[in-house]
Amino acid sequence: MTGGQLYVLKRILYRILTKSANISFNILNVVLAGNLPPLGSISVVVEDKGRYLILQRPEGGLVFPGGFMRWREHPTQTARREFKEETGLQLQLHHIIGYYSKVSTRFDRMSTLTLVYSGVVIGGEMRSSVEGQPRWIDESDLRGRLDFQYVSILDDFLAHRKRHQAKS
Repeated sequence: MTGGQLYVLKRILYRILTKSANISFNILNVVLAGNLPPLGSISVVVEDKGRYLILQRPEGGLVFPGGFMRWREHPTQTARREFKEETGLQLQLHHIIGYYSKVSTRFDRMSTLTLVYSGVVIGGEMRSSVEGQPRWIDESDLRGRLDFQYVSILDDFLAHRKRHQAKS
């Protein structure tokens, strides 16, 4: 099996497992009369000299790196782990930018509560993962290409940055 074939197989398995987990969670939620809370997740906005580190999903969408919290994992641990898994880079976290609730309207998706941090890269070597290809993109190009749910995160980051620059 070639490297390209292995990547395609990993990507297919990843998508199957993700959909299965979402459906299983929602079945359990129905059985428990809707008493399961949304899953906790994290996103991280990293900006450096007008460029943002984003993840280009295999389907083409652009998102900020992040993912789901594990059992007994602190949100800062999740942010560092997910960032490294998706980009290969190490992260120093700064501030919480905000939180975002996403209510699922489909049975193959989960409702989530996402904390968004700002941070800076402090080491590592950039590499792709099964979740996508990390890349730097200029702020001027980002807004029009960012997945729609991440545009409000970008707006909140820009407002946050402006407030913190005014204090300096």
